[in-house]
Amino acid sequence: MSVLKKSLAALGVCAVAASAISFEPVTAGATESAKKLYNFLAVNYGVKTITGVQTGDIADTYDALPDVISFEEHSGKKPVLVGLDFLFANGIKASDSWYKAYTQSAVDAAKDIWAKGGIPAFSWHWKDPSHKQDAFYTKSGNANEFTEFDFTQGFTDPSCNTNCLWNTNSETYKQIVEDIAEIAVYFKQLQDAGVAAVFRPLHEASGAWFWWGSHGGAAYQALYQLVYDQMVNINGIKNLVWAWTPQLAKDTDWDPGKDKYDVIGLDVYGANDYSQKFIEAYTDLQTNFAAHNKIFAMTENGPIPDQSVMAENKTVWSWWMPWYQTWNGNFLDQTVESVWKANVNSECVITMDEMPGWDKYTMSTTKVADCIVGYKLGDLDTARPVENRIPADTATNRWLYAQLLPADTARGNIIIKENADLSKNSKMSVTVFNGSKTNGFWFTVAFLGNKDADWGWAQPEGCWINAGDSTVCELDLTTTAKDQVVLTGADYTNFMSNIAKVYIEVSVPEFNGYVFFDDIKADGVTFENFDEMTTVKAEQAQNLKAGLVGKGKEMSIQSKAHVQKMAQISFAGRSLSLTLSKASQTSVQLFNLQGHLVKNFANGSLAAGTHQFTLQGIPQGAYIIRVKNAAGISAKKILVK
Repeated sequence: MSVLKKSLAALGVCAVAASAISFEPVTAGATESAKKLYNFLAVNYGVKTITGVQTGDIADTYDALPDVISFEEHSGKKPVLVGLDFLFANGIKASDSWYKAYTQSAVDAAKDIWAKGGIPAFSWHWKDPSHKQDAFYTKSGNANEFTEFDFTQGFTDPSCNTNCLWNTNSETYKQIVEDIAEIAVYFKQLQDAGVAAVFRPLHEASGAWFWWGSHGGAAYQALYQLVYDQMVNINGIKNLVWAWTPQLAKDTDWDPGKDKYDVIGLDVYGANDYSQKFIEAYTDLQTNFAAHNKIFAMTENGPIPDQSVMAENKTVWSWWMPWYQTWNGNFLDQTVESVWKANVNSECVITMDEMPGWDKYTMSTTKVADCIVGYKLGDLDTARPVENRIPADTATNRWLYAQLLPADTARGNIIIKENADLSKNSKMSVTVFNGSKTNGFWFTVAFLGNKDADWGWAQPEGCWINAGDSTVCELDLTTTAKDQVVLTGADYTNFMSNIAKVYIEVSVPEFNGYVFFDDIKADGVTFENFDEMTTVKAEQAQNLKAGLVGKGKEMSIQSKAHVQKMAQISFAGRSLSLTLSKASQTSVQLFNLQGHLVKNFANGSLAAGTHQFTLQGIPQGAYIIRVKNAAGISAKKILVK
């Protein structure tokens, strides 16, 4: 390495990666706007990363989109790429007025995003084309809301394992094609308006939780190719940059063909990681798809891949797109403020204020110049607040709780009953409360058979509980599998009547917090409500603590940080003192006991040391003073006299 290159590396220079990617999209006869969009991605690829965010709540304009507003609140800048979804455009309820309004607002927002110089990017959570269920999940993806639509029934040979051919006279084929045509109508609106967009259909390819990923690679390839050919060659849609998203970087058997997409994306989540998972994902894509000469993008993520680390490892993604903050997603919270600020203010990361405007954009075959990232992740305060809640009724009701600590995987089996007979039961329900505001988790019940059941281990399909959610999880006991084989008939009856232990099994990537369980019922009859239990045991547990809380017990779960750097708050008379151990972006807010904001004392950069704020003019009464910065959230109840 030359002295110059060593110096540039020390400064965090994002250098141009060697690449033979094309500077034009794969679609023949692409519109001028599509060519500009793809060219912009191509000339920046390997050097600069484009900011993005997915939307949940919708609005007609870019500036009114709640997730765009939240992005700016978190980072101080606005994103270039905005994820939209045709989630409500097809299916049994597509004619519902709210569904239609949502979809049209997404299209109108795309027009405004483009007009402001941004990039609209459409996903398609494709609802059941047979219009039997308002769902896109398979049963394994969501046991409470799923479709059994089998698109292979549209093939001449549904059992095909290579070169699957469509039976164009089949009802299934006609249903699929009709749905594609419905989506094409919306893209035609954009095309006629001179707007281009990224389109990411059939995402997370091998993930069997979506109906399109449930029948193997060959069938999936045929379906993706049909979507592309119908959209482009039959419906004449030429304004799209196509993104293909495998579930895993090694899914080469699911590849629909490099002439059918411009970008390969991956969806990577991990609440405590800005670096390692993203480096590994990029490296794996290079290993398996480098010969395709495609752009690599982070098409969904929780925390953002840090630009300084990506540049250092030559794994610079074309764009990243945290999932939505609205709809109780809270994914923008998974990146702390210091990391947000450093990334969006780097000259190697593109925000909306830096876009040239599509009417002014000139296409090029030359990569943009190298840039200096300007910071290092290790120099930032990346302490991550851990906020937890507990159920509101612990004074009168007892819950089982599991405390899960951060690690690659936190898992364990909590014993809830011994010597049980469930042979006559088919359903089990569990009331679940997720105390974490940033992590979802997966769980199920599990069974250890006694000696008459060969001491075997079996479990039914489980439930995923989103961050902050509470729900009654319905478990289908008829899905109980032993050695990966679902038990039926006499095998089911014998095993389920000879249960030595019943467990709650949890398996949670990078979870940090508490989860609570109550009122386990078998076919509606109480199986265990924990009111009479006094102790809890766990087996095969890693990074897991379990216990009971409630019925007069108190459980103290406070906001904390992995690295304790919380602000110190003191209060006397009508003077408030705040001491910070280091400079940081900090908000200081006063709330009444009903949760309403009374006053903003500060919202910006505060130096290390002590800061004074006056409460003159604040009416007498009890209040909560809250301080929030990259180290976490600190709150204190005060009484103003």
